Amino acid sequence: MNQLTLNRWILTPVISWRAWRLSRKTGITFDAAWVKIRTATHPEEAVYIRQLRGGQDASDR
Repeated sequence: MNQLTLNRWILTPVISWRAWRLSRKTGITFDAAWVKIRTATHPEEAVYIRQLRGGQDASDR
Protein backbone atom coordinates (compact mmCIF):
# COMPACT_ATOMS: atom_id res chain seq x y z
CA MET A 1 0.00 0.00 0.00
CA ASN A 2 1.53 3.34 -1.00
CA GLN A 3 1.67 6.32 1.38
CA LEU A 4 -1.22 8.19 -0.26
CA THR A 5 -3.46 5.16 0.01
CA LEU A 6 -2.39 4.63 3.62
CA ASN A 7 -3.20 8.26 4.50
CA ARG A 8 -6.61 7.92 2.89
CA TRP A 9 -7.35 4.87 5.05
CA ILE A 10 -6.38 6.79 8.17
CA LEU A 11 -8.01 10.13 7.37
CA THR A 12 -11.23 9.02 5.71
CA PRO A 13 -12.21 5.57 6.93
CA VAL A 14 -15.80 5.58 5.69
CA ILE A 15 -14.96 6.71 2.17
CA SER A 16 -11.99 4.38 2.08
CA TRP A 17 -14.14 1.46 3.18
CA ARG A 18 -16.68 2.21 0.47
CA ALA A 19 -13.88 2.63 -2.10
CA TRP A 20 -12.37 -0.70 -1.07
CA ARG A 21 -15.75 -2.39 -1.56
CA LEU A 22 -16.22 -0.72 -4.97
CA SER A 23 -12.70 -1.68 -5.99
CA ARG A 24 -13.28 -5.31 -5.05
CA LYS A 25 -16.66 -5.42 -6.79
CA THR A 26 -15.69 -3.70 -10.06
CA GLY A 27 -11.96 -4.42 -10.34
CA ILE A 28 -10.92 -0.77 -10.67
CA THR A 29 -7.96 0.47 -8.63
CA PHE A 30 -8.50 1.61 -5.07
CA ASP A 31 -7.44 5.17 -5.94
CA ALA A 32 -9.90 5.39 -8.85
CA ALA A 33 -12.65 4.01 -6.63
CA TRP A 34 -11.77 6.51 -3.90
CA VAL A 35 -12.05 9.42 -6.34
CA LYS A 36 -15.36 8.09 -7.64
CA ILE A 37 -16.85 7.71 -4.15
CA ARG A 38 -15.43 11.04 -2.93
CA THR A 39 -16.83 13.03 -5.85
CA ALA A 40 -20.17 11.24 -5.56
CA THR A 41 -20.48 12.15 -1.89
CA HIS A 42 -18.81 15.58 -2.15
CA PRO A 43 -19.47 16.91 -5.70
CA GLU A 44 -18.03 20.31 -4.83
CA GLU A 45 -14.58 18.69 -4.66
CA ALA A 46 -14.66 17.56 -8.30
CA VAL A 47 -12.72 20.67 -9.30
CA TYR A 48 -9.79 19.51 -7.17
CA ILE A 49 -9.77 16.12 -8.86
CA ARG A 50 -9.59 17.80 -12.27
CA GLN A 51 -6.63 19.84 -11.03
CA LEU A 52 -4.81 16.70 -9.92
CA ARG A 53 -5.43 15.06 -13.27
CA GLY A 54 -4.30 18.13 -15.23
CA GLY A 55 -7.72 18.99 -16.60
CA GLN A 56 -8.99 22.31 -17.88
CA ASP A 57 -9.13 23.79 -14.38
CA ALA A 58 -5.51 22.90 -13.60
CA SER A 59 -3.42 25.83 -12.47
CA ASP A 60 0.18 26.40 -13.50
CA ARG A 61 2.49 24.54 -11.17
